[in-house]
Order: sequence, then structure tokens, then C-alpha cells
Amino acid sequence: MRNRLLLIFFTLIFLTGCRVEMATELPPKQEAPSGVRIELTGTVLLQDNELVVDGQSNLPKDSIIFAGLKEYGDHESYARVINWQGEEDMEYATESTGVVDEKGKFQIKVERVNPDKRYKMEVLFNPAIQKSKIQEKYGLWGENIAATIGRTDFKYKERTVTGIIKVAPIVNISDPSGNDVKWNLTDVFKKSRPIK
Repeated sequence: MRNRLLLIFFTLIFLTGCRVEMATELPPKQEAPSGVRIELTGTVLLQDNELVVDGQSNLPKDSIIFAGLKEYGDHESYARVINWQGEEDMEYATESTGVVDEKGKFQIKVERVNPDKRYKMEVLFNPAIQKSKIQEKYGLWGENIAATIGRTDFKYKERTVTGIIKVAPIVNISDPSGNDVKWNLTDVFKKSRPIK
């Protein structure tokens, strides 16, 4: 009996040294991704000597949208171009801009420099070229743009800028769907196809 009492006594002393504390605070809640979300969609109509981009966005009125063509080499096939497997030039062969209206729509006309060549069309929202009232919303270098599909970093005047990009393959005039056909603007890794 005495051994039992000693065992109970030492057990109680041991357990008194071991405490369990209950957590009274919950871990902090994860914040939703911050920033302003930009939506940009559109099509490009391939014509003999001109490409016409018709787009829709949620950007404010007077936002400037840039469009430029980067030429693929003569060795790049139709299949490689429409599947984003070709290598295009680093510099733009031609470029143009358009302005967003009060409904978020814009149109950009780009010269089809050589209808017998294949190009990659890039349509960009570049915050660095916007008016100050628009830069206040998105940031001078795009720092306020939310992470979303189409968001990209690129160089502009020796600075890294965050913007939104959409692309379309511009096939040559003798390729299938190479003239008087609309192609949709897509994200860089999605396939663009002619719109029937």
C-alpha cells in the first residue's frame, strides 16, 4: 500500500511539471491576392495590307493599348507558328496604338508589312506609357496589377515593367486562313485559331 501511495505521489509531481497549453489565437488569415485585375480579349482581322485588332477590356477610358509585329524567319512553318513553337525576332517590324473608349473597347490598325511573311502579333497594356491618372491606378511600372493570366514582365526603356499581353499568329497571305479571316487573341501558351 505504501508503494502505491509513493507511486501516486511521484506521478502527481511528474504530471504537475507537464502542462498542456491551449492555443487561444488562430493563425492569421491569408490575404487575397492584392492588385487591380485587368481583363483583355479580342480578335485580329487579317487583310491584304492591314491587320485590324478589335478588343474589349475593363480598362478605363483613354488607356493606350500597344500592338506590334515580330517577324518569324522564313524557315518557320505554318504549323510551328500557330502552335507557338517558332522563334520570332526580338524587335518589332511595325507597331501601332489604339485608345480604349468609355465602354472598354479599342481598335488598332497595324500595317501588314509583308503579307508573304509570318509574324507574332503582341497586344500589350503597358502602364509606363499611360497618362498619370491611369498610372495612379495600375502603378507607374505596373506594380498594382494583380497576378492573372496574361500578366507579364517586359523591358521598357531599360526598366522592367509589369503589364498584360495577348498574342495572335499572323500567318502569311497564302496560308490557310491567311486573308480576310479573324484570329482570336490568346494568352501566350493557348492556341489561337481562326474564327469561322
